[in-house]
Amino acid sequence: MPAPTVLVATDLTARSDRPLDRAALLAEQIGAAVTVAHVVEGPGFDREQDEAILRAVRASLPPALTEAAVVFDHGAAPSVLADLAASEKAAVIVTGTGRYNGLSDFFLGTAVDHLVRHADQPVLVVKRRASSPYRSILLATDYSDGALHAFQTALRLFPDAAFEVVNAYSVPFESRMPSDEVAEAARAEAEAEMAAFLARAAPLRSGAVHTVVAKGDVETVMDQRIARDAPDLVVIGSHGRSGWVQATLGSQASNLLKRLPSDVLVVRQTKA
Repeated sequence: MPAPTVLVATDLTARSDRPLDRAALLAEQIGAAVTVAHVVEGPGFDREQDEAILRAVRASLPPALTEAAVVFDHGAAPSVLADLAASEKAAVIVTGTGRYNGLSDFFLGTAVDHLVRHADQPVLVVKRRASSPYRSILLATDYSDGALHAFQTALRLFPDAAFEVVNAYSVPFESRMPSDEVAEAARAEAEAEMAAFLARAAPLRSGAVHTVVAKGDVETVMDQRIARDAPDLVVIGSHGRSGWVQATLGSQASNLLKRLPSDVLVVRQTKA
């Protein structure tokens, strides 16, 4: 059986070393090969210019990726990457946030939507410099099938990492009719759902998983946990237009991705 592939997008900007270094570490962590992709928006140049760009891409690679496959193409970057990930059967698509136009602007805004809706592969948005494999992972869950799929994907990719699974719950009618009894019932229900959620993922995890069930809106709860625990990676799930990213985070999805200091793995739930 061939080794899985990590597809990493590079835009040749100053911060493009971050996704490249992370891709190298990730490939070592999960036993994968690496394909480096550079996409130029718009129509193709002449052959001489294309060859110069390809040489620049190869020259930008860190020592750990000197033997990596390199793909250079023209077109709309998210579409090209989604198609390439499918043809490569990539395990993960890796990108960074080096600039606020072209490829990176897509990944901080509409590209997350595009790739999550159209690519079957998880999308890893790299924020930090890669100094070690992912050891601590925070998963945000709403107990949906999409969140479960994200959890199972992360467990398969990072079986040795420490996981913290976080749920933010609300208390019905709290602002109009505050009640200790209702608040306790809401918390008990959220904790029961958490136990059921972990049981569904149990076959993929033999070690303990730390759980957090906290009252509040999802962004506030996540910000608090991330500030407290400083996870290496945050995982969120999505299933097309409705999942955690679009439905739970709504219009704040892009803001959350921009604001989070940790790397973020967005996992799409594909149809069976």
